[in-house]
Amino acid sequence: MATRTAPRWVRDRERSYRRARWMWKCAEYIPLLCAAVLVATITVSFARRWHNLAWVFLAGAVAASLLSPKKRAERCETARMALQAAIARYQGDPDLRDSALSEADERAHEALRVERIRFAPPWIRRRRRLCWIKALGWLSPAILAFAAIPFEQQWMRSWHIVPVVAVFILLLAAGAFKAGKPLEAALIFSQAVERYEYESAATESELFLEDRRASEALQRR
Repeated sequence: MATRTAPRWVRDRERSYRRARWMWKCAEYIPLLCAAVLVATITVSFARRWHNLAWVFLAGAVAASLLSPKKRAERCETARMALQAAIARYQGDPDLRDSALSEADERAHEALRVERIRFAPPWIRRRRRLCWIKALGWLSPAILAFAAIPFEQQWMRSWHIVPVVAVFILLLAAGAFKAGKPLEAALIFSQAVERYEYESAATESELFLEDRRASEALQRR
């Protein structure tokens, strides 16, 4: 039985989703790369020019985290698989019309475009914001300590960096330990808010359940 080839436009679209997924998968590792550069910046103190670049890489890590690359990669994969299945059906069934490919392309496009259908109640957004502020408050001493390191001063020598970095590491470790609970609670709130705002099946009762989980995370020893 003779088969036919799907139109070029739909095959190109499927390949574009594959490339987009690969791009977002690579973007998942940007925060780790930026963290490595930040550590290298602190360790190699004599490279004074890297002091300013560290903040650029740190900002890039925060931006990459806010873009949610993992979630975008999953959406691209869902769209790609939908088109791939439609192409396979089209090439295996000679009676299938071209309109089936157009419909599959539209569904794939909808999988990429997630629109907010409602806003979460103010009380849970306020609690999420307070958790983020608490976590940032515990980490701020380490951030301020790094900003105060005088890398660019002429009198700064390599042996000066040892006690400075030691203090920075202690502050960072203590801040990360204290920020663990509010950070975990903030992530619980964020996931609950996202499901409520973007998924029609989510209910407000689920927000109260997640609020209880977040409260238990804050009180955990």
